[in-house]
Formats: sequence, structure tokens, C-alpha cells
Amino acid sequence: MTHMFNKMVLPVVMVSTLITSGFSALATPITEATSKVGQELQTASASQYQNIDIDARYQGKVLFENESNLFWGKGERIKILSRTGDTLAYTKESDHVHPALTKHGRKMDQAVIKVDHNIYLAYGFGLDTPVMIEGDDGIIIVDPGESVQMAEVAKEQFRKITDKPVKAIIYSHNHIDHISGVRAWTTDAEVASGKVKIIAQEGLTEAVANWSSNLGTLFGQRTSYTGAKHVEEGEHGTVNDGLGPRFMQGDISFIEPNVILKDRLDITIAGVKLEIVNVPSETKDEVVVYLPDQKILHAAEVLQGENFPNLHTIRGTKFRDPSMWFKGIDIMRQFDTEVMINSHGRPVEGKEAVSDVLTAYRDAIQYTHDQTIRYMNKGMTPDELVEVVKLPKHLAAHPWLGEHYGTVAHAVRQIYVGYNGFFEADPWQLEPMAYEQRAKAFIEIMGGRDNIIKTAQAAINAKNFTFAAEILSYPITENKDDMEARKLKALAYKEWAADQVNINWRNWALNAAAELEDTRDFSNMISFASVDVLTALPSKQIFDMMTSTLIAENTIDVNMALTYNFVDTNESFTIEIRNGIAQLHETALAGADIQINTNRAVLNQILMSGENAQQVIGKSLVEGSFKFSNGDIKTFGQFMSYFDKPMTPEQIMLIVR
Repeated sequence: MTHMFNKMVLPVVMVSTLITSGFSALATPITEATSKVGQELQTASASQYQNIDIDARYQGKVLFENESNLFWGKGERIKILSRTGDTLAYTKESDHVHPALTKHGRKMDQAVIKVDHNIYLAYGFGLDTPVMIEGDDGIIIVDPGESVQMAEVAKEQFRKITDKPVKAIIYSHNHIDHISGVRAWTTDAEVASGKVKIIAQEGLTEAVANWSSNLGTLFGQRTSYTGAKHVEEGEHGTVNDGLGPRFMQGDISFIEPNVILKDRLDITIAGVKLEIVNVPSETKDEVVVYLPDQKILHAAEVLQGENFPNLHTIRGTKFRDPSMWFKGIDIMRQFDTEVMINSHGRPVEGKEAVSDVLTAYRDAIQYTHDQTIRYMNKGMTPDELVEVVKLPKHLAAHPWLGEHYGTVAHAVRQIYVGYNGFFEADPWQLEPMAYEQRAKAFIEIMGGRDNIIKTAQAAINAKNFTFAAEILSYPITENKDDMEARKLKALAYKEWAADQVNINWRNWALNAAAELEDTRDFSNMISFASVDVLTALPSKQIFDMMTSTLIAENTIDVNMALTYNFVDTNESFTIEIRNGIAQLHETALAGADIQINTNRAVLNQILMSGENAQQVIGKSLVEGSFKFSNGDIKTFGQFMSYFDKPMTPEQIMLIVR
């Protein structure tokens, strides 16, 4: 049973029963009714193709699978240089893992893959695939890896091939898994001197600031749920990460780029000609790298591996414009490409194979976008849209479009919101009953808490897991310590998770179950709040993030200003608190209540010190590297008290609320 079969709706007869007999009548017929709905949806849903073996369902098309299981193509230009014999993915058969996910993970064995005489991929060593391009007198690294430790593993593999120095590093885009290993390859001094070029699109640093600071707390928590980081790895937890076998955690580093492009950069590095082109898609700062002499294209994450793309990521992100995305792929289709390599997923050899993948991928995105727009214009809302917008068989069955990472269903919902906003046109949505009051009202309508428990258990028995989870939300909202309801909802999510072909849906369900059972393990969670990233960001980004942490209710009658003057960079920044808002000025305001003269190195020490910030400030005052030209330490402490402190991951509850 796929996830779409579980997404059942109550038939008309059950709605009638609800109205005439009360919610208590649902417990008896629920098994029979949901079974009938499941059969109806199985006939109608295009997602049924996910239960068919991928090779069988792609009949009529030329298959390009190599016998190595590590790339597409005959192997004329792609070779497996070495294999470790290990995999970070879970590849055993299990009743707790959908077989499609297991099969997907078997494409992720660790290997060094060679393209032509000078390009090497460290494949399967983490979520990202670092690429080394060997030139005459140095190497170019595309995507340094997701952590310093993961990058060191890739570097060890590459250093068996050559000891030539690093000449350049290319960030394909701003996401954490594509930049964070940079300090394994170079240093601040090498970049500052120009010895090593770090190349990126102009919007990258601002985007890094957004995920590392402004919403870093929430994004870290939600990304940990997406990766099932609060539960064990293996058949009862995460089995692979869709894009690759595992996100290999470790130190998150960042060095700001020193070579910036807007639309395109043609450059020769170590004798290798590169065409670096901005292809807005998953992110607006995405760049692909084309080697014209070899007709090789590094597609970055414009293609998200062998998966239907995350046109929206459920961990949370700004709107990803599908129209921009498929048009970006059209830019890539104009290259004369004979070999395509990717940040995620296996390389592809041969013009026909490359064309097949790129065409199917862009067509799936356009189809989803256009048909959603079509049905929106018929007045349909998200719950209705997901029932009618399905990929046609030739796309649903394509080997590179399995819904292991993104899904059509959650893409459709985001397309609606991205274009139209949250309001579905029924005015009750503008002023619904208060959250907890609403839960109490629904409990009463449903015949009380005990009847909800009974009905939810019947729904679980009928394999209608998400319905059970939905109705159990109400008693949990009323009493967050109702462990019977919480454990039953956790059971529904565990059972539902075992059916999922989509790794993100599976992982969220398993992490939600852990929160409900109060068994979350925080030792492995992902944190975006990297000190190294913060200290590498421009000062403007550091102060800009503060404005959204103002405790507005405590400052409605407050008017104060704090100015930082950096003597080493000749920059000044003022944060002005004005009646419940904090405005950032990129200048020194005359008459600011607090004026501090310091340098960026001291600010970095404060950022790195965490809870010991007061000690660092005290020491800097004594040393004279942190001086008040107006105000004093007491006034400074009062000003800073108006800003909120982030919650700990343990305090943030996403499900029990």
C-alpha cells in the first residue's frame, strides 16, 4: 500500500452517518468503509505505479543502467576507479521499509568514479558528492561536502590520485550540504590572498545568512525531522536520505566567496576551461559548471538525484518557483553534453541518456505546475488539487522521477500557496476559533475523548493511519500529557511510515512518533547555528538577524539606539529600538544611547563564546578593544535584555501542541 492509498477521504455515506448519528457511529463501519475507499483510490491514483518494479514499468524506453549500478551508460568515459565495499544506506529487506526505498538505497555504494582522465567523484561518502577536476598545476573542487569531517574523507580519496594544490572551490549553491566542508580544502588566508578562488553566485552569502541565523533554530529542528535525526538509523529509522545515503554530520564551516558571478562566468583555472552559469531552480543562486572541451556538465542540484524534485521542501523554505525551475533545465539542455554529473545521484553517460533524463525531469516539473494552475482556475483548493494532479504514466514511471525525495502531492499544495496564499476563499479561515478552544469543540462534537481513542484504533486497524493521527490531535491539544492518545498517534505514524516510498514523509512520521512517545534523541540532531558560519558572514548580516529577535511586547514604550563602530573595517551599524520594532541602520546615528568602538575580531569572539559572552566583553573592556564612547555596560545590558534568546531543541514541540 502506498502513501496515496492511505490518504483516504470519508465517503458520502459516512458523512451522513456523522450528521445523523453522531461521531460515535463511525467506529463500527470504519474498517469496511476505508477499505472500500482504498480500492477506489488504488484504481484512480497514478501513484500506483510506485508499486511496480521500476525496470518493468519503464518498458518501451531505452534503459541506460550500467551493470555496476553506479552510473547510467556503457562505461566508455565513466569508470569505477575504486569501491570501498561499504554503504551508508540501509539495504536489507524489512517489513518496516518500503521495498522501493531499499532498492533506491542500493544505488548508493561508496566509490570513486572517474570521468575521462581528470574528473573524479567521491560518491556515496555522504549526502553530497564532492567533485575534483584535475588541471595542469592544481585541482578544482565543486561542492566541498556537507561537513569538514565528511570532506576530509573525500579528500583522503582524492589525495590518493594527486597531490596538486587546490586552485579553486565552486559552491554550486547555498545549502548546508554544498558549502560546509570548505575548511577541509583551504584556509581564510589562502582565500584572502587570492591563492584559492571560491566562486559562487552573488546571492549566496545572503542566503547562507538566512538559514544560519534568521530562522536557524526552526530550520535546524525541522531539518532534523526531515532526516529522522531523533531516532535510530536502520529499519526503524532513516534508511537513506533520498538524495544520497546519509547526511554526514560534523563541523559546519563557511568561507565567503572571493569570485562572484551574476549570470555567467567563463574562466580558465589550471588549464581547464569552465563555463559557470546561473540556473535558478531549487535556489536562485544555483550554478552549473560546463566543461566545453570535454562536453561534460556538472548539473549541481538542478536535478535532485534520481527523484521527483522537492518543488517544495517540507522542512520549510521560501517559495520555489517551478516555472523558473523547468526553464532553468532548458538552459542546460542547450549545452552539447555527453556526460552529466550531479551533486546528488549517479552520473549519466551518452547524449541520448542525458537528453532523456533532462527532458523527463523538466517535463515532470512543468506538468505538475501547469496542471495545478489549470485546476486552480477551476476554483479547486489544495485538498482537491492533490486528488486530480497526477503525473502521467510515462513520467511517473521514469527511473529518475520516483517520489523518494519530493512528491507531486506536497508540490501541488505549495504551488497553490505560492501563487495564491493561504486563503482558500471561505471566510471562516480568516477568523477561525482559537486553537485550543477549537480542539475542545471538536472533541465534544466527536463524542468525547474516549470515543476518539476508540475510533482512532479502528482507523489504525483499517490502515487509515493519517485519519487516526488527525483526530488524535484534538485530545492531545487539550491535554498534552495524554500519553494513551500520544502513543496511539505514534503507532499510527510508525505504521504509516513503513508504507512510504518518500523518505521525507517516512522520516517526519518516525520523528513525530518519537516526540509523541517522548523518546527523541538529541545527540544526532542537525544544527544550522554554526559559529564558523556566523563569524564568516558580513557584519551587516549579523546585526540584521537581531531585528527579528526583539521582544516587542517589552519595548512598546522604548526608544533606544546602540551603535557599533568597527575600527578595522571602517563600518558602523546602529540598531534602533522604536516602539516595538528594531530597525537596522548601516551608519552611526548621532546621539545613540550606547556607542561602542571595537573591531570585528572582538565581535567574532563574542559570537563564539556563547554563554560566556559577558566574560569576553569584560576582558575586552580591560584590554581596551571594546570601548564605550557613550553609555556604559549597564545600559548595554539593558539594551540587550530586550532581545529574545532562542529556544533549545528540546523545548520546541512540532507535534505535541
